[in-house]
Amino acid sequence: MGYALRALGPLAPALLVCAFALPAQAQLSLESAVQLAREQDPQTAAAIAAAQATAETAVADSQWGDPELKLGIANLPTDSFAFDDQPMTQKVIGIRQKLPRGASAALAGERGALAAEAGFAAAADMALALERDVGLAFLTLSEQLRVRELLMENRRWMQELVGYNRARLASAQIQSQQLLQSQLALARLDDRIAEVDGEINRARGDLSRWIGNAAWQPLNPEPPAWRDTRDWLAAQTLPVPLAVVEPHPLIAASSAQVAAERVNVALAEEAYKPQFGVDVSYGQRERTPMSDGSDFASVMVTFDLPLLRHNRQDRRVAASRARESVGILQRQNLLQQMHAQLNGAVAMAQTLQRRRAEYQGELLAQAEATADAVLKGYASNTADLEAVIAARMDAIEAQISAARLTYGYFRAVARIRYFRAIESHASATRDNSK
Repeated sequence: MGYALRALGPLAPALLVCAFALPAQAQLSLESAVQLAREQDPQTAAAIAAAQATAETAVADSQWGDPELKLGIANLPTDSFAFDDQPMTQKVIGIRQKLPRGASAALAGERGALAAEAGFAAAADMALALERDVGLAFLTLSEQLRVRELLMENRRWMQELVGYNRARLASAQIQSQQLLQSQLALARLDDRIAEVDGEINRARGDLSRWIGNAAWQPLNPEPPAWRDTRDWLAAQTLPVPLAVVEPHPLIAASSAQVAAERVNVALAEEAYKPQFGVDVSYGQRERTPMSDGSDFASVMVTFDLPLLRHNRQDRRVAASRARESVGILQRQNLLQQMHAQLNGAVAMAQTLQRRRAEYQGELLAQAEATADAVLKGYASNTADLEAVIAARMDAIEAQISAARLTYGYFRAVARIRYFRAIESHASATRDNSK
């Protein structure tokens, strides 16, 4: 465009303003937004606390029950209520302990530990999902800000064009219709900027769900580097191996739940075994005319008889096995879903990257060259104003499309990072070659 501008005289400042416009000072980066969201996230903290509670409960469930202390009086005569009247009257102290059924206590602790493991894995998934969602919202807002920046650059150009036409009208070089035409184009551009402003406010509102009022402060719309993920993406062919998503915390949580259901089956099978109890007591007696008052000691063992199994133990084992099968199928379904979603994100990113390359390699330059040529023709009275405005709008639409492709690509990368369970770091360097 620069060569054409030098031939346009009064119209040259219109595009030079765009060439030398500098972006505003950025304050909030994507990494800062993610860190702020983590600090303000109650859901993940609640999930971690719940998992910790489950882990503590698992330890308690693996212990024996508390022993029972027994204190009392046995065989006290009701006619005299005297301790030395009858030889069988005793002051009894004893202790009773019920033992776990088979290995049920250890299995209950193992089941609880697996449930806690699933809870911690689910909390890790929440943290990854938070990073993904904040990234998507931040990139959407950044895209709208970039579109507004491009439109504002074009508006400054259009304002100069209106001024240029006003000067030409005053010198009778054009008709008033051309001035009105350029003013109408400027009004339409203002309406579009107002529409984008509404989208910006909506996007800020969405982002404020995670970072509060910080979503309304100035931010840096530059996409993140994410070089590790982008290098991985460039080396991929579809379909992506299933092994990529197998280590994901959401799959780990499902696997732990399946393992817990498997322990539930073993726990239900322990119900076929009798549950034992031990009762030890000591009875103190007083001397009587008929007895020397020797003390008594008693030891008893009790156990239940799980004989009627068909509608109790058998049913519970069958139910536990069915729940284990449900967990296995749900894990398989989840794995397939995540694998399909990752393949979709990779396909989308690769397609957007190819389109970005086309815009940056040819389309942007061609649209800009066309706009420059038509503008030069208008300055020399060989092209009409409508063609100038149309060519300029085509150029700005090409720039906006390129910007949308860029941010769409990085949103796809954000989804890929979630499936690959990669966390961003606040100290990550930015890629200036995007």
